[in-house]
Amino acid sequence: MQNPADNQQALHSGPVVAASLSLLLAFSTLMISHHISRLSRELDNIVHAYGHWIPGSTGSGPDGSIGSYSGKETLALMVWLGSWLIFHFLWRKQDLSLQAWTRFFVVSLAVITLGFFHPLSDPIVLFVAGLFGIH
Repeated sequence: MQNPADNQQALHSGPVVAASLSLLLAFSTLMISHHISRLSRELDNIVHAYGHWIPGSTGSGPDGSIGSYSGKETLALMVWLGSWLIFHFLWRKQDLSLQAWTRFFVVSLAVITLGFFHPLSDPIVLFVAGLFGIH
């Protein structure tokens, strides 16, 4: 008689890390595209161009227009899905340290969240924009 434990597949932690890392990258993309779109009208139009396909991205109906937010969400969605597919494929059979990853994930999530607060992030954004000659 065969032991049922012999038929179980080994579970790996790589897919968990892949899924959560893709979320961090998507949140970062949302934050960065938000700050980029605030630097100039031209950059706002570039970001908005990615989301013109979303209903409500342009228009003047009773709810108005969501504007460049549609582009920010589209960019974040592309990064999320793309990075998840790539990392899942690369790490699907790998065992990574979930204890170390959890610490990194929580700290990164806190840093990204703080990046959305303009009093903290605007000096950094304006400094980096100045390095690239964007005013």
